[in-house]
Amino acid sequence: MSSPSKRKGTAFERAVADYLDERLPWQIDRMIQHGAFDRGDIIGVPDWALECKATREFKLAQFVDEAETEAGNAGVPFGAAIVKSPGRAVGDAFVVMSLRQFAEMVA
Repeated sequence: MSSPSKRKGTAFERAVADYLDERLPWQIDRMIQHGAFDRGDIIGVPDWALECKATREFKLAQFVDEAETEAGNAGVPFGAAIVKSPGRAVGDAFVVMSLRQFAEMVA
């Protein structure tokens, strides 16, 4: 059996995937991790690697670094962390990315 924090993280990933799948035109799902190179927690959003974080400590720089590394592993240009907002609905989660990638995205 997995740890309580692992179950919490998996539940948040599932909730994010379901939320996005209901609202975006692509088929969104959780990424089941296999192999040495993580490519994000959520699949199906073109050009993005999405890393979900459900933790009490907001280590934003670490979260963004991880998402950008996973974007490189997945061969996509953008990575963002989706961070659970404690005590709030999944739709109130934060999407965090570097200003550098934001500028690339909107250019």
